[in-house]
Amino acid sequence: MRKFLFALSLLVATPCWAQPEARLFAAGKVLELVGPTLAQAVIAVELCGIGDVAPWKKAVAAIDRRQARCIAQDATWKGLTEKPDAPAGTFAFDSFMSTRGVEARAQGAASYCGRVPWKMVLVPGAATEQAKEAFLREQPKITREALDEFVAWADWVRALGDDPRWIDAPCTEFWPAWPR
Repeated sequence: MRKFLFALSLLVATPCWAQPEARLFAAGKVLELVGPTLAQAVIAVELCGIGDVAPWKKAVAAIDRRQARCIAQDATWKGLTEKPDAPAGTFAFDSFMSTRGVEARAQGAASYCGRVPWKMVLVPGAATEQAKEAFLREQPKITREALDEFVAWADWVRALGDDPRWIDAPCTEFWPAWPR
């Protein structure tokens, strides 16, 4: 997981002088990670009966607003998805919602809800030390580092909808910085 996040940080850290295609590629790669996170969070709310879908749908709308703002500055950002006229957040969310939703329902609520610490990412403040320790005791193959990275990633994705300042930031990069 650490190597994956390092590679992701290299993609996100593309210098502002880089070619538009490189910025678009890097932003698209992050979108390919954000889309499933958003979809799986909404599926988990519905299947597991915890949390609220509103923050995750706010994040989808924030990505759409960010893309519209960036397109107004540079039409290159239309190429963020395979469908240039589709809002990026909605496109990514809908694409993964259908596939991940079918997979989750096929697993069943007990399996889907039990193998991932959904409460820690769906309920703000639920990722306490005690909750993490209890999850790690139940899932001994999961490392503390992987759990912390999962929770941090989900918090970053949720914050896309909670903190709209990134939407109005200059469009030299599409995404806000991911805290390391």
